[in-house]
Amino acid sequence: MKIKIAIAAALAGCLSGILLAQDEKASSSGALEEITVTAQRRAQRLQDVPIALTAYTAEQLEQRQIVDTYDIVRNIPNLTGNANVGVGTSSSLYIRGLGNAESIATFDLPVGTYVDDVYISRQNHNNFSLFDVERIEVLRGPQGTLFGRNTTGGAINVVMKKPSPSRKAFVEAGVGRFSLWQVRGSVDLPVSDRFLTKFSFYKVKDDGYATQLSTGIKFNDRDATGARVDLRFLPTESLIVDFIADYVKDRNTNFLNVLDANGNRIINNRLIQGALVGFYTGAKAALEPGNEAKTKDATLNVNWEINNSISLASITGWRKTNHDFLVDSGGDLPRVSTTRGYTPLANMGDHKQFSQEFKLTGQSLEHRLNWVTGLYYMQERNVTDFASSNGNTGVGGGPLLAADRTMKNGLDAYAAYGQADYKVGKRWTLTAGLRYTDEKKDFAVERNPGAGGAALSTAAIAATGTPLELTTKLWTPRYAVSYQLSDDVMLFASRTRGFKSGGWPARAVANTAFAPFKPEKIWSNEIGFRAELFEKSLRMNVTYFRSITDDVQIPARVDFNGLQISTTTNPAALANHGLEIDMDWAPTKNFSFNAGLGWQRAVYEKVTQNVLSQAAACRAGGPTALYNGAPACNANFVDFFGNIARPVRAPDYTISLSATYHAHLGPVVLSPTFGYNYSAEYAIGTTGTPDNEFAASSLAAAAATVTSAKLTWSNPQAYINAGIGLEFDNLPGLRISADCRNCADKAYPMSALGIFQFLDRPGSWSVNARYKF
Repeated sequence: MKIKIAIAAALAGCLSGILLAQDEKASSSGALEEITVTAQRRAQRLQDVPIALTAYTAEQLEQRQIVDTYDIVRNIPNLTGNANVGVGTSSSLYIRGLGNAESIATFDLPVGTYVDDVYISRQNHNNFSLFDVERIEVLRGPQGTLFGRNTTGGAINVVMKKPSPSRKAFVEAGVGRFSLWQVRGSVDLPVSDRFLTKFSFYKVKDDGYATQLSTGIKFNDRDATGARVDLRFLPTESLIVDFIADYVKDRNTNFLNVLDANGNRIINNRLIQGALVGFYTGAKAALEPGNEAKTKDATLNVNWEINNSISLASITGWRKTNHDFLVDSGGDLPRVSTTRGYTPLANMGDHKQFSQEFKLTGQSLEHRLNWVTGLYYMQERNVTDFASSNGNTGVGGGPLLAADRTMKNGLDAYAAYGQADYKVGKRWTLTAGLRYTDEKKDFAVERNPGAGGAALSTAAIAATGTPLELTTKLWTPRYAVSYQLSDDVMLFASRTRGFKSGGWPARAVANTAFAPFKPEKIWSNEIGFRAELFEKSLRMNVTYFRSITDDVQIPARVDFNGLQISTTTNPAALANHGLEIDMDWAPTKNFSFNAGLGWQRAVYEKVTQNVLSQAAACRAGGPTALYNGAPACNANFVDFFGNIARPVRAPDYTISLSATYHAHLGPVVLSPTFGYNYSAEYAIGTTGTPDNEFAASSLAAAAATVTSAKLTWSNPQAYINAGIGLEFDNLPGLRISADCRNCADKAYPMSALGIFQFLDRPGSWSVNARYKF
């Protein structure tokens, strides 16, 4: 309670200072663009929405060099993330300490991604290029009422530009580091006033930034091709029909790599195409090393304005992703080839989803009551053929096969929802929302014919008492109140419920190890204000949150079927509280400044007795202690000293700054941009412990063990981005730009697997020319 009072007092003091300063009538010649968002599933001004929300327009995305969803990571308060281990098309996103590093189809997402109101259910291909985008909205905190699938961490809502009633187009081409070349374009071709079309495409290719020592081949390259068609029908004044279809083929790998003595990125695995034939079964054994995702999707959005007060929308989405990869999750840090592990993972996945939503929005009681209600259905069908190993058969030998199997899993989810905002007088607005979800999941796995390794079968798994179906039925409400302090300042408070579905740890290699995990459930409380000041040249949105997530899904030791296994389970609750500030400032017409500041303090609570006993065994026995025959220290989320580890990817604070200036030099406009992103140190593995705790420890630990534990922690990260653009009065459609990202070429670890750290992307530069006509 004292903390809440202190935070509230700080917010009140900050707001009072701003209002006093505004009363001094400071002059400003700049003005911010008004942003319309659909965070509550209806069009509203950003400043009227009582939700922790960051929104970027197309121009802001360009200024911040956000060209794919992974670039969003360092630009949002309390948002962190990384490319998945080995798989560059998949991004693990964490908001307020809640995320998921697993891309297999039995795990759902704490941070959901939506494109044109359609939920992307699989993490396999959620890192895609962003261009011809109208805006992006990042919602922090649980989205349990209005959005398609419940999420605990938040949601990213991508809104694409719709076809224009006038004929126009643009084309852009560029080159850059690592032999990068890229081209993209879009054309709006209205056939008539009633039939509008848009066609978009892009191609991005580079040679990769890391060299495989054994072959000299460059990996961690990118080769992506995409095309999109958007057809808009306007049969009447009150009816809009949008049909969108697109296809993306994206080869994007994230192999483990390290820096050599000259600072070059090197890869020391020995994967070559065909090396697994005879060890793994089927077509996956002959895959080329790397990662490729191919996605087709189609969306049909129908919006009918029934009258001036009520609108009905039908949102239909279909998506199919084929995800094939052959990666090695290990390597050889000492670069001693005779001791190198060999842990290839081969995967061929087929992922299909279908969703249908009917949404009714309206106004009543002389526009004092705004409401939205709807029905939602989603179906998933996933088939994954994958094989893994846990070592090698000897020097120069093949992999030591762990399992070679095919998994099938599905989902049928139904939901009904509603939310209403009621204006009480001129200043107060009360909000109440509720969603009911009823979903069923199923799961089956069989060892592939002719395969070795674990003899996995659905019947054997069922015989252990493991359920092959999981059902969740849950109500998730939301309550909020807002007060319009003035025309430009709004105060709010809210309380929201959300959940993330349960599932199975599908990478298990024993029939007795498929212990299902339960849904994680969250309550989140928020207070804050939204302000536009100094003649709308300063926008400042501040939110304080306090949340508790029960049954958080993380790896831990658990008793199952009379055995101690290490698996994803629900061993604790995650408590978190923090502060988030979004600020946009345009003191003049030619200068703009943006800042995103996040502070949080996440800890595990309500830890299960099994984990507490493991921690006690570690403290009593020292670094080599065992608990039920397995290491007690530096295992799961018990750290090297027997403490409960810090939550993964929850840095105490994040900072994002960006500034752009438009200098008019005769017939030329010169626009330099500078960006800076900073993150405090944070855990990248569940057993992470800060380095200073090692220095202060009196334990006599073996150097190798200490190093192993340190590898699950990332030091503070600072990134510099910069760019410059040129526009010409006599060529109004032409823009030439040059930019660098991670300009200092830092090599920060972003994730950990065992004793291996996976490094973030290296620095890059590019030069581009765009022409609008």
